[in-house]
Amino acid sequence: MGPDHPDGEPKASSVLSKSRVLFVIALLLFLLCVTFLCAAIYYYINYKESSDVCLTPGCIKTASVILSSMNASIDPCDDFYEFACGQWIRGHPIPDDAPSVSSFENLGQDLEFALKELLEDRKQNFDYKFDAVEKAKYFYSLCLNETEIMENWRTTFDEVVKSFGGWPSLGHPMLPGASIEKLYADMVSKFKSDSLFKATVQPDDKNSQRHVLLLDQPQLNLFAREFYVSPENEERKAYLQLIRDVLVLLNANRESATSDALEIIAFETALANITMAEEQRHDIAELYTKVTLGEMRRQLPNFDWYTFFNHMFHDLVDKTGTPIRFNDSTEIVVYGFEFLKRLDQLLPNHDKRQVINYLEWCWFFKAMLRDLPDPFALTIFKFYKSLNLMNVQKVRWHGCVTRINSLMPMATSAIYVKTHFDHEAKQQVEEMISLIMESFVDLLLSEDWLTSETKQFAKQKVNEMKRKIGYPDYLNNPKEVDAEYASFTVYPTHYYKTKFNFYEQYQKDVLERITEPVDRERWVAGAALVNAFYSPNTNEIIFPAGILQPVFYSKDFPSSMNFGGIGVVIGHEITHGFDDRGRLYDNLGNIRQWWDNATISKFEHKAQCIEKQYSSYVLEQINMQINGKSTKGENIADNGGLKQAYKAYKKYEQMHNTPPRLPGVNLTHDQLFFLNYAQIWCGTMNDKEAVRKLRTSEHSPGPIRVKGPLSNSLDFARAYHCAPGTPMNPDYPAMDPNIQFELLAAKRGDGFGWNDCEFSPLSCLLRKRRSAM
Repeated sequence: MGPDHPDGEPKASSVLSKSRVLFVIALLLFLLCVTFLCAAIYYYINYKESSDVCLTPGCIKTASVILSSMNASIDPCDDFYEFACGQWIRGHPIPDDAPSVSSFENLGQDLEFALKELLEDRKQNFDYKFDAVEKAKYFYSLCLNETEIMENWRTTFDEVVKSFGGWPSLGHPMLPGASIEKLYADMVSKFKSDSLFKATVQPDDKNSQRHVLLLDQPQLNLFAREFYVSPENEERKAYLQLIRDVLVLLNANRESATSDALEIIAFETALANITMAEEQRHDIAELYTKVTLGEMRRQLPNFDWYTFFNHMFHDLVDKTGTPIRFNDSTEIVVYGFEFLKRLDQLLPNHDKRQVINYLEWCWFFKAMLRDLPDPFALTIFKFYKSLNLMNVQKVRWHGCVTRINSLMPMATSAIYVKTHFDHEAKQQVEEMISLIMESFVDLLLSEDWLTSETKQFAKQKVNEMKRKIGYPDYLNNPKEVDAEYASFTVYPTHYYKTKFNFYEQYQKDVLERITEPVDRERWVAGAALVNAFYSPNTNEIIFPAGILQPVFYSKDFPSSMNFGGIGVVIGHEITHGFDDRGRLYDNLGNIRQWWDNATISKFEHKAQCIEKQYSSYVLEQINMQINGKSTKGENIADNGGLKQAYKAYKKYEQMHNTPPRLPGVNLTHDQLFFLNYAQIWCGTMNDKEAVRKLRTSEHSPGPIRVKGPLSNSLDFARAYHCAPGTPMNPDYPAMDPNIQFELLAAKRGDGFGWNDCEFSPLSCLLRKRRSAM
């Protein structure tokens, strides 16, 4: 065959060329494999942790909320509140219908909106029907109907005032023999009034198995007693104008309206001046006085207590149908007997007309005014606006939801938990409570300043602390819920008549407990509520369904965030059982001295430390000092709750696999624990509200609730690598030298003893800051 024949043998150069190509290709493939292998090894070595990222929708949403709230440009060791909440605050301006905004308040508004939708839904999508829920929905619809209210309110108003014997300010002549005692008894039993003094039925704090008549000082209409002192005080001036304007709207003579308004506020001011400031009322054991009705009549002769109590119960019977009556041997518990002595001296100095006008004004202000449409709504809006409480009127449904959720809490709770509660949360929170209680006991037993006997009593109290999570089981039984509200009557087209019936039936249920033993299964609050409680006279902690929501809890949160959220709240409430007030109650909920005198003395000495620390803080917004004394109990609980929850989280972490990281959030889970705690308190308020809060609230404002506990925590300092002497890991330079020495000594300690003025969840001083890491 010739050389050019296609089937002929190839040339040698062509074979060599192909071999080279194949060699190059093989080499390239080899090098590519080596490159990929090296990249994989490098990735494994350097990015192993970052592969452990949660990319579920829940994790992505959680990460987004965290990042949109933080101000990452701030050093967390300088100002952790700004670091955690800076963008949240700038992204949440104060709404026009409120004086403040916060994560906590927003959660409450979300709950309100959920209830609104449920109450407006006429298609009850349940397997069963609640009559009680239908009553709640009917009440809500009546509350919204301003046209019907304006047509019918005056009829109900006139009927009630007539039953009171008239209202002198409106030109009604006083009836011969008009009785302040009978008038106020009617107001208490039918309208829950507390304007002269508080009178109710509650468990006896020294015999918690039984109910007792209880008296306490009144709830003032202004925010604090100091707002009454100066005639030039803005709150007092606005309140005086409100009284006058409302009396005129009720057809009072203009001249007499002015003089009567002055007399009403004069009496209320005198009443405010004889009340005890809240910061002086922390020692419940000292306030508690048990007297007989006969002793009250002898010591307080200017008020007919026999007539008052028997008229207050004159329509009520026990379970056998026997009328409830009282005699001179009836025992009554008084909190602050000194107040009643001063009231007994005050009443003769004011004529009966003035006192009756005050009582009827308070009744109208609390029971009717705030639900009336214009022109009354406009008048009270002007009052609120002058106090910087709002710049526009709230949409009406807000108030209607609040009213029915207060009057029929278990009816609204039944539909809320059916539609908005993750029932798995109960089990998860139960586990968290167990771990936090274990941590509390561990910390308790490490305290060397407590006697062995006191430790054992304290351990017993924790172990016997009852837990109530989410909602009472009977809410799943419509018959039981309906039975609770069987006596509640709806009057079509008559909102106030319906509301007043609900008031009376609510009070009847409370007052008739006087003949019954305490039911420890009863919930003190409904489930549709964003709050948590420790009840000292039943020794129980309560976490309603409403608080088991983000930012406190979510099944989508990593465990670090749940412990930093609801976990700290759990620890907070447990600590209330051992703070400056809770320590006075034993495991059964009775006031009893179960600490020896030496231990009490040490506690009180150490208690001054946290009081002084918080009193050194200033809310920069208004340059006003924190009242460390009035906020002491809550500050104790914040510090103790944080310590217990972190210790419990570290236990939980050892028992479970470490959860994956959140996408885009370059923080460890220890850091997330403290970050979520801080983001619970993101918020802002206007200056007047800030002043009111500092004067009246037993809680420190949000920035201080973050700064105080975290700056006392070595666990926090280690998580965020805060060097000693930084603002969030301070050397306490502004403190008294003796306290400063003790605090610094506490920081240097390795144990959790009380050798140096340090905080323990059992009491209220700065902790020896030891990390479990």
